[in-house]
Amino acid sequence: MKVLVVQEHVDARRGGAETSTLEMARHLAALGLDVHLACAAGADPAAAPELKWHPIPAPGATRALRTYRYLQGVQRLRVAARYDVVHAVVPSLAATVYQPRGGTYVEAVARTLARVRSPILRELKRLGRRFNVRQRFLARLERRLLTRYAARVTVAAVSHYVRRQVEVQYGLPAERIRVVFNGVDFTPLSPDEAAAARATLRARLGLDAATPVLLFVAHNFALKGLRELLRALPQVPGTLVVAGRDRPERYAARAARLGVAERVRFVGVDTPVRHWYAAADVLAHPTWYDPCSRVVLEALGAGLPVVTTRYNGAAEVVQPTGCGRVVAEPDDPAALAAALTEALDPEVRRTCAAAAPQLRQELSMARHARELAALYAEMR
Repeated sequence: MKVLVVQEHVDARRGGAETSTLEMARHLAALGLDVHLACAAGADPAAAPELKWHPIPAPGATRALRTYRYLQGVQRLRVAARYDVVHAVVPSLAATVYQPRGGTYVEAVARTLARVRSPILRELKRLGRRFNVRQRFLARLERRLLTRYAARVTVAAVSHYVRRQVEVQYGLPAERIRVVFNGVDFTPLSPDEAAAARATLRARLGLDAATPVLLFVAHNFALKGLRELLRALPQVPGTLVVAGRDRPERYAARAARLGVAERVRFVGVDTPVRHWYAAADVLAHPTWYDPCSRVVLEALGAGLPVVTTRYNGAAEVVQPTGCGRVVAEPDDPAALAAALTEALDPEVRRTCAAAAPQLRQELSMARHARELAALYAEMR
């Protein structure tokens, strides 16, 4: 079966959707599918030599123009070659399978605005988004794909949360939507490696073995709820470790105003995150929006309890397994503090550790790719 995967950018440094797309494509190829990848020019085929790469030149002075020309190139590629499946991660009218790994554009904008407390600032931000030409273009294209062209596309939603977005916002019938729950490639440290990482990293931070460690991992601190986590921290025991590429200065200042500066450590990205999973006692992820968070799936695979919000598709795994807690709203510090305190219970950690081997199988990208391949076969 010949499959064209459409994703403008596949550089893992850009974010989870890009990382997941490349992992997904490689696993589809491992199943014996003939996988082609249409991406913007400049990508490195050495990242996945088992794929057939189609870098599409898309010059332009603005991001919107470059994206427009990239999608024009995808259309030309589809016409020039016969593909059994066109699996688009970005909106493309060439798609036969659409997988919005970032959720719908409508929901993404709504949740981004929701975190702005001031009604005046929220409205100004809303008005400012009118000047984001690329986002408006992709949002219109997504609406066109899922309304006018809905009869010829199947949505592969990475969570039930995304499925509901598509149903409510575009009225797509249930038979045109398949939940193919997200997956990750994740190999935990061995027990000896985990014990060594836990001891080493805690010693580096000056923490003893008994100090509870809360871990926050993100590259967009605002969207993933660091401000809200800091507000809850005075009511929670332990030290907060913040890992990620975002700028820490204003959060460090907020921690100082809240009187918890000495309990917050910003560690950047120098240490592999799976080492921090071993050093921590709970992953704190009070996100404003995540279609299905990779970091939560990884933490569960590492046996680490998770606290997240209902605006995260990965919460659909956390709640049923008992491997953490799910709060309704990210900006409820009392509820967040209570959930974190409960998740620090050693019994919760034991539950998560016992569930981790099975969860690694159920949440693997290999399983995700197998379900996609089965969907492709049904569509032929």
